[in-house]
Amino acid sequence: RRRTLVSRGRASGGARKGRRRRLSIAGAFVFCVLVLLGLALHARATASPPEEPQKTLTLTEKTSKAAEWAKRIRERRGVEGDNSDPSPPIAGPPSPQDVPKPSLPRELPGWEEANEANDDVFPSVISGYDLLYNEPKWVENLLDRLKPKCRFKEKAPGTIFGCVDGCKRYTTLEEAKAICEQRQNECGGIVKDKDGYQVRKERGVFPSPSGEVAFEKVCEFPKVHPPPEHQVSDGVDIDSIGTFVDQKPTIYVSVASYRDYRCTGTVESLFERADHPERVYVGVVQQNSPMSDDANCVVTKQRCEENPKQTLCKYAKQIRVHMVQAEESLGPTFGRHRADRLYRGEYYAMQLDAHSTMLKGWDTHGISMHKKTHNEYAVMTNYPSDVGAINDDGTPKWDSTPMMCAAHFEGEMLRFDSNPETRVPARLQGSPVLQPFWGAGASFSRGHRIVRVPYDCCLNMLFTGEEISMASRMWTNGYDLYTFHHSIIYHQYTNLKPGQKRPPMFWENSGKHQDDAAKSAKRVKVILGIPQPEGTYYDQQIKKYGLGDKRPIEKYLRLFAIDFRSRKVLDNCPLVTSFQVHDRLVQFLRGDGKGIDYTRVPHDLFHKQI
Repeated sequence: RRRTLVSRGRASGGARKGRRRRLSIAGAFVFCVLVLLGLALHARATASPPEEPQKTLTLTEKTSKAAEWAKRIRERRGVEGDNSDPSPPIAGPPSPQDVPKPSLPRELPGWEEANEANDDVFPSVISGYDLLYNEPKWVENLLDRLKPKCRFKEKAPGTIFGCVDGCKRYTTLEEAKAICEQRQNECGGIVKDKDGYQVRKERGVFPSPSGEVAFEKVCEFPKVHPPPEHQVSDGVDIDSIGTFVDQKPTIYVSVASYRDYRCTGTVESLFERADHPERVYVGVVQQNSPMSDDANCVVTKQRCEENPKQTLCKYAKQIRVHMVQAEESLGPTFGRHRADRLYRGEYYAMQLDAHSTMLKGWDTHGISMHKKTHNEYAVMTNYPSDVGAINDDGTPKWDSTPMMCAAHFEGEMLRFDSNPETRVPARLQGSPVLQPFWGAGASFSRGHRIVRVPYDCCLNMLFTGEEISMASRMWTNGYDLYTFHHSIIYHQYTNLKPGQKRPPMFWENSGKHQDDAAKSAKRVKVILGIPQPEGTYYDQQIKKYGLGDKRPIEKYLRLFAIDFRSRKVLDNCPLVTSFQVHDRLVQFLRGDGKGIDYTRVPHDLFHKQI
């Protein structure tokens, strides 16, 4: 009986356990159903409404939208009617997942509003897409906004150089003025002598021993503000700057063009001869005269809507353009300073002239050479090889490289000289070669060079002195100067094609800036630590564009035998071309790859005395 009761108790206990197990499974099932239902309801509540087809705005709607945008900008600035610069920040390189196929132009927000928000301020940055995909009338209206309002000054003693129409004389001032206005940019004013009036070409009034009087034509151009600088967030290590496209480091290329019809070919060459054109971003400073027929840099033979396979059409959104009137240009540093301000955080930065062509695969070659220096602060530079050294298919005719080692004083300022081309020995295993000087026509470095050492804002009309200024500022900021292991940039020095002529030079503006170059040269001297009398040099933002604090300038000048006070410089070429400079300095490269440690380099390593 006891056994029967026990067996019955076991049976009833097992049944209860079975029921509890079934209830647990059912409860879990119900719980899962409720969770899934809740997630579905939440997704439905938060889902974005279906996108409507994009509406094509009319001109009136665009204008209204632009006005609203400008109003919001002014409100954010907190200044009523502030029109200082309505351009939005430039869109930088996209993250890899946002990069489209190269043949499909990418929309960038803000460009349209920047172009139309304020008629009184010309946009400081224009997208290549806007220039190539908008209606021709849109581009024409944009360029019209750069044109000046001109008038004639009252007569003044003096003359204006250069004749128009073969120095033909006119009997009345009104007749001469009418001709001058017809000739637009070719006319700088009118000169009167005893025989009548002549239409003259140059700008500026100069003393005349023969008693002539001049009616100078002066034109006031709409203001074009420099592009906004690239901003690095607080706390960000500058050395870490660099964007990627498809896991490839990006390259920013700056091109400053002064009335140069060859600029288009330069930009096309950058994309066409790159192994990975999708990672190339180009910033063009176009300095054309709005009163002439200067060719636009970013232009195609056919409209992009008709033939989108053209090179510039495919990469239009990778081009940033800053337009400023040639008449307002203040020399080579003016354009290059503004080109540096088009940089937007790319991993590498390259600078070249607007009449250059590229080696096939230049992007791969440039990055590979930079890595082989094992120096984060390497700047590869030289005066580029001539275009005669490259074949039509972009392959080189020889594998030498120009070196920068010779210099001389031109007046009070140091000028670098053209230098020999040399073949780098195999023992350097593809590495670029250390040298003392830097050239503006070809420069390749990490992008943070532009952040740390941007082009000086205020070296007006300076030609001789631009490069020693940049070389010394880079060196004192910890950067080291190398020549390329082999050329990747080729420069058109003299090889003009039949029918081509040399474009105008910035010197045509020297008449109205007669003292600027001297003041700029004195500014360079002050930056180099050579005092100048107050008021004789440009001192705007001189600390921002001064020397770095990583190395003393005195050591740079002593190492490479440069003496500004006596205006002497010794020849460094025997040491550079024999690779002694490279061999002796490279042993002092820091273990972390952040530059040569010059605290360990004897000051008389190369020259016992100057």
